[in-house]
Amino acid sequence: MLPINLDAAKLPIALIGDGPRAARRLELLLEAGAAKVSRVAPDGDLSGYRIVYIADFDEERSREIASRARAAGALVNVEDVTELCDFHTPALIRRGDLTVTVATGGRAPGLAGALAAYLGKMFGAAWAMRLDLLEAKRRNWRAQGMDHRAIREATARELDQTGWLPALPANAEASDLSQSANSATLRKASLGSGQTSQ
Repeated sequence: MLPINLDAAKLPIALIGDGPRAARRLELLLEAGAAKVSRVAPDGDLSGYRIVYIADFDEERSREIASRARAAGALVNVEDVTELCDFHTPALIRRGDLTVTVATGGRAPGLAGALAAYLGKMFGAAWAMRLDLLEAKRRNWRAQGMDHRAIREATARELDQTGWLPALPANAEASDLSQSANSATLRKASLGSGQTSQ
């Protein structure tokens, strides 16, 4: 997967579906600033759209609509049918223009949602204002002639000095490695006892 951020305000987007999943997708698109999103009938004309979301149809019908959308030159997302998707919309949290996303390549959306909720507790509403402050400092640093690398280093120092990011436990990396080793051991034991890998 290649993560990218698209400016939804500039892209013609089609949303096909009338059920609860389509309604949820429309809400997400509007939150993202989509200004050119259209509700299109399943048999409607898809020419001119760059992105097409399909929701609330059975797989056979979704496959037919997705095929027409691709033929029209659009990228396609079919709700909950990974193999029919050209891209996946990650779980996300928004704090002003700060967006934090979590994706699993469509393999475990529930995990992505749970991790986003966890991160949402770490990155509260104050981060919208913090982004504004860092943007102002970045403008000043650029005006002073600092290059990209120097600005990154200055940003890191600013974060250290403000204490906005909670410190990780000293043994965090060692603990993670230990958990990985334990997971590998459990997996080998499961396979050895005749259980299949999921």
